[in-house]
Amino acid sequence: IRLGLSTGEVVAATDGGSGDFLITGDAVNVAARLQQGAESWEIVCSARTARAAGEGFAFGGVVEADARGKGAPVEARRLEGARSSTAPRRRTPFLGRDADVAQLELTSGRAMGERRPFLITITAPAGTGKTRLLEEFLARLPEQQPEARVVTAQCLPYGQRLTYWPLHTLLLQLLGLPEDTDPDEIRPAAQAWLERAGDSAPHRTAELLAATFGTTEGDPIDRAELFAAWRSAVELAAREHPLVVVVEDLHWSSDSLLDLIEVILQPRGEAPLLMIVLARPELLDRRPTWGGGRRNYVALNLEPLDDLAIAALVDFLLEGPPQAVVDTVVARAEGNPFYAGELARTLRERGPDLRDPSAVTAAVAALPDTVHATVLARLDLLPPDSRRTIQLGSVFGRSFRTSGVPAVEPGLAEGLAEAVDHLLEHELLRPGTGDELTFRHILIREVAYQTLPRGERARLHGAAGTWLETQSIGREEEAAELVAFHFREAVTLGTAAGIDLDP
Repeated sequence: IRLGLSTGEVVAATDGGSGDFLITGDAVNVAARLQQGAESWEIVCSARTARAAGEGFAFGGVVEADARGKGAPVEARRLEGARSSTAPRRRTPFLGRDADVAQLELTSGRAMGERRPFLITITAPAGTGKTRLLEEFLARLPEQQPEARVVTAQCLPYGQRLTYWPLHTLLLQLLGLPEDTDPDEIRPAAQAWLERAGDSAPHRTAELLAATFGTTEGDPIDRAELFAAWRSAVELAAREHPLVVVVEDLHWSSDSLLDLIEVILQPRGEAPLLMIVLARPELLDRRPTWGGGRRNYVALNLEPLDDLAIAALVDFLLEGPPQAVVDTVVARAEGNPFYAGELARTLRERGPDLRDPSAVTAAVAALPDTVHATVLARLDLLPPDSRRTIQLGSVFGRSFRTSGVPAVEPGLAEGLAEAVDHLLEHELLRPGTGDELTFRHILIREVAYQTLPRGERARLHGAAGTWLETQSIGREEEAAELVAFHFREAVTLGTAAGIDLDP
């Protein structure tokens, strides 16, 4: 038995005379030639098929096969077998940011060595490499600061309407509690930790921390007292272990959260604390004085990557493409690594023969000319269930739970697992804890959300709010802001679209 596999468009029809089902096209021709050149019990795949298989299978090196009607040999790879499900994905190389990661390491060393808080703001437009720089720094951190602990908070795209929502995740991480912890358990756990850590008023501090996201009773909380409680908690955590606090997408935060961060960074004593925030330049439009005048503040404004770094990225993603392809992507990307990566992935998924000059010319000419158009082109190539899944996930925000998707659209339940696997394989989503999924880049979420008509957004926000409400039984106060946001968006968008939503 010999097998040849090729991927591409074909024409399928039934022969009226014989009743046979006929399939014709370039992919059929290539598959036939690969099958003829295969050894016994061997499977030979076209380069496009091997790329489409993703990380699930192992292939041998590239070989060339002659195919009828082709001006150049066809690239092919021999299938070696299925990879283990635990096999790690290829990690994108760290390129062009050595000076920036060195600055992060230097500031980290000062914060930990001098035992005083430092704030680093990494500012850059979307897609410039803020998240990749942070990932590289955190990957190296254990070697330099083996005792350091990292906690992460993430501002939601609609975060200006959710005052302190990111602190919910932050507190649970400081306490070592899972995301689904019952609200009634949070305050006693916080008080017990504060007592062990030596807080002077653990009961009151725990009450204030819980009040940040509504899990408390009693009179309204004084803002200054609330801020002081958070500063105490973060300082105590840093004194237990050197602490790195990461806040992503701070440009979406509320003004109150910006004020709180500035208070936390006002040193009152020794505390090995490093806070890193990622933001777009809009943050400085909202708050031009952010970090200004502080001796413990460092601003990193990322510039576009140079052409050599972008070229190396494209070469890695396309596994040694012709120089003409690299040059074209470099010119289009203009130093934006996310854009370059999406262009390369678009070429890979469309699957032209990169050794065929005419195919390369046609594929390059069809490449989108903006970041958003590139992402949209990739979404358009998705199977219907995968495309719908990523649209529905975008309604929830940067991250969403798999179980929330069929809750807002029950018809997707049957094919959801396969749809999610496809999105993970094509690097549009990343797995989180439990059934949580995160968009690989916030721009993917933004483009997916923009593909939804206004009236449909209204309906889906209403459905998301209803589902979140059912999931928050027993912790209604904690989820109230988020649930209210979705219902508010449903009403606002529905009114703008001129539709009536069911109450």
